[in-house]
Amino acid sequence: MRFKSVGLAPDGSLGLPLTQEELGDALGLSTVHVNRVLQALRADGLIALQSGKLTINDWESLQEAGEFEPNYLHLPRGTPTQPTV
Repeated sequence: MRFKSVGLAPDGSLGLPLTQEELGDALGLSTVHVNRVLQALRADGLIALQSGKLTINDWESLQEAGEFEPNYLHLPRGTPTQPTV
């Protein structure tokens, strides 16, 4: 949402040049857990993650799966809360 709001993810994709280990370290999760969650999200068709690029394939389902509520982001008025994918 934040990348989208500033024009850095216009097509629902953004650069994510992190390894699963780095992602786990940043989030306080084990590499095994990060791997399992990413595999589940891929298998459900919600995301694609390849060569350092994250693509959100199904924003509404991903938002539901993560129990995401965009209101806490305090985005500028008029910012869409549903990225176009």
